Amino acid sequence: MNKIDVQVKVSIIVPVYNVEKYIKKCLNSLVHQTLSDIEIIVVNDGSPDNSELIIKKYLKKYSNIKYFKKENGGLGSARNFGLTKAIGKYIMFVDSDDYIDITMAEKMYNSAIANNSDMVICNINDLNEKTGNIAKYFNNTTGVSNVFDNKTLILNRPAAWNKLYKKELFNDSNLRYVSNKWYEDLRLTSKLYLKCKKISFVEENLYYYLIRNNSIMNNKNLNRNYEIIEAFEDIINYFKEQNYYDEFCDEINFLGIQHIYIAATVRVILNSKNNEIRKNLDPLNDYFSQNFSLKSKYIYLLDKNKRIVYFLLKHKMYRLIKFIFRMKEKIWKK
Repeated sequence: MNKIDVQVKVSIIVPVYNVEKYIKKCLNSLVHQTLSDIEIIVVNDGSPDNSELIIKKYLKKYSNIKYFKKENGGLGSARNFGLTKAIGKYIMFVDSDDYIDITMAEKMYNSAIANNSDMVICNINDLNEKTGNIAKYFNNTTGVSNVFDNKTLILNRPAAWNKLYKKELFNDSNLRYVSNKWYEDLRLTSKLYLKCKKISFVEENLYYYLIRNNSIMNNKNLNRNYEIIEAFEDIINYFKEQNYYDEFCDEINFLGIQHIYIAATVRVILNSKNNEIRKNLDPLNDYFSQNFSLKSKYIYLLDKNKRIVYFLLKHKMYRLIKFIFRMKEKIWKK
């Protein structure tokens, strides 16, 4: 290990797959970070498009970019691969169709050092690709805490990418992202929270998450939507193994409302023929009814739109939900 390696403060891991349209904006936001002594680890996950050609131009210009190419294994696999190459004290993940504020690494790192944090979380800008509109997402927690002192912390968005992690979290726990599965963020983030003694919050919207036209909401592969069941089985089993399930059962129940009863259900509704909606919802409804309750003290945390969907779902107004979402799409296209 050379002298430069020892000084790396933050390793930023960027999985790449079919993002030739977006990768420039992503890399531009990374190479201009105000924090010095960072490394940018770009992992080409077998991308068949021209992403590699674009990346190689940046390689020639910026010495802190490290480029690796591997066979396609999915987002989780690419992140895990990046972790094996990272030498920074802290880790960040940035999806290659997203971008970040140029001060993000510095502000997250400074918070980690000041508070001796195992994890740092910032707020998010949800950027709609169709409209260009930005919706600001704010975490429900501020200051410095952990999931044992403030259980609502576990209910924040479970994304991998608006966070900075002490690398020891991954080394000591041996926790990794699942490969070739949806909901890899939800699975791992929920587990990592339990390992953190201190989690600090930077109360600024520093991460720009792109909601693409071909988003997960428009995926017609129902089996991928049903993977939410496997994800929750994984989470529940892990919490039970760690003897924390009883302590966090209310929080896990609300996660089920958010991710199964609302999000996954809406995806199935939008991607089903009207006469097949109820049949296609059976696996989700059966699993939810057997393992979760619609009653939760955290319903107040749902935003206005999700509360409306929650109400419509309770009354099984599936076609109305589909109509509302499709009307929104038509408005966006104008």
